[in-house]
Amino acid sequence: MNAMHRSRRRFLGGTLAAAGSAALAGAALAGCAATSARPRTQRDGASAAPEPAAAEGEAAASAAGAERFAALAGFCEGVDAPPAAEYAQRQERARALLSDAGYDALILEAGSNMRYFTGTRWWQSERPLLFLLPLRGAPVWIAPAFEAGSLRQLGVEGDLRLWHEHQSPYALAAQALAERGVGRAALGPELRNFVASGLRAASATLALGDGAAIASGCRMIKSTAELACLRRAGEATKAALSALAPALQPGMGQAEIQALTRAAQQAAGLTDVWVLALYGPEAAYPHGTRSERRLAEGDLVLIDTGGSLHGYRSDVTRTWALGQPSDEQRAVWQCVAEAQQAAMELIRPGVRCGAVDAAARARVAAAGYGGDYQSFTHRLGHGIGLDVHEEPYLVRDSERVLAPGMTMSNEPGIYLPGRFGVRIEDIVAVTETGVEVFGPRATSIAAP
Repeated sequence: MNAMHRSRRRFLGGTLAAAGSAALAGAALAGCAATSARPRTQRDGASAAPEPAAAEGEAAASAAGAERFAALAGFCEGVDAPPAAEYAQRQERARALLSDAGYDALILEAGSNMRYFTGTRWWQSERPLLFLLPLRGAPVWIAPAFEAGSLRQLGVEGDLRLWHEHQSPYALAAQALAERGVGRAALGPELRNFVASGLRAASATLALGDGAAIASGCRMIKSTAELACLRRAGEATKAALSALAPALQPGMGQAEIQALTRAAQQAAGLTDVWVLALYGPEAAYPHGTRSERRLAEGDLVLIDTGGSLHGYRSDVTRTWALGQPSDEQRAVWQCVAEAQQAAMELIRPGVRCGAVDAAARARVAAAGYGGDYQSFTHRLGHGIGLDVHEEPYLVRDSERVLAPGMTMSNEPGIYLPGRFGVRIEDIVAVTETGVEVFGPRATSIAAP
């Protein structure tokens, strides 16, 4: 995984798994702890071979999970990636937003926005690959010359302009933009500072602005095909957690739990699986902490995890008791469930994101666990799509208004330092009349 794209949550999950893998008893289980390979280049709908070391880990993970989680096989079958025609529709939507904002073009670098608008998956390096979407005229690709063959194999077509190692990609981009009459261009949020500086230096007349609102304005509203991918990915993660729970035993460490969680989701057909596995006092830290402590009877287990289906992400958190929960654990779990329900009842078109966050937070405060961020220490939720975290965000004071097709997490939590933490997270979609939850919700502290 490119370090640039690693969230803190994924970093912690990967670090914990790596730290504990040497202690695992079997090579197969150690293989489960390896992360899924992420190819540097890939066109949506095409497959790419992982690197040799990652492929070995994937094979071991598959072998370990095949028998234990055999019932999950085929879970993700029957859901297709968004059709190729959808990319042209997304580009036209971006053009409409560009026009409204007074821009003549959108400039994207490799990353999730490039994937969203073109279907091309390419990871950033010191050699920029740029996609120029002008208001009028055909799009232009600016690419390293030696990557031309790979790009064409991925299905990149049209105006592909190549630069050799001694040449400037920025001069090539400036020339292409000038040919299309671009005077003001919006930069995608993934575009790095040195790329923006290169573009500015290459043209004295080109004005550059922030294109984050253009990209998010398109990506926030999911198509029917996108919703289908997100729905099945969420259902697969929840099915994997249900299959995982009986396998957890006292004495297990974080790496072992992560490995099993990862294997279950891979068995269901998800890729790019990440896992945050916490229990006992460590669960009072929302994104975890490294610990050598082993799972014990009476612990609350908090697993925050997800994977990818055709690039679309799942993100589910469940908290349940290993053994008999205490009265305090039950009370906190019930309060978090009620806070989530309070937010669910408010999610519908026309409601402000900040109001949804406030509804959940008010329920936590009313139960005596403190107001504001005292025990519920983070925002209520985040959007989800090709990225695990994207717009919109359910956060205090946000004036963004919910609309049909938006997808987001609803994940209240209560964290009691030195004791335990509880978080319940589901991905939801805003419908024309209310809300749809992707997969079954948590109903008891006894099981995920």
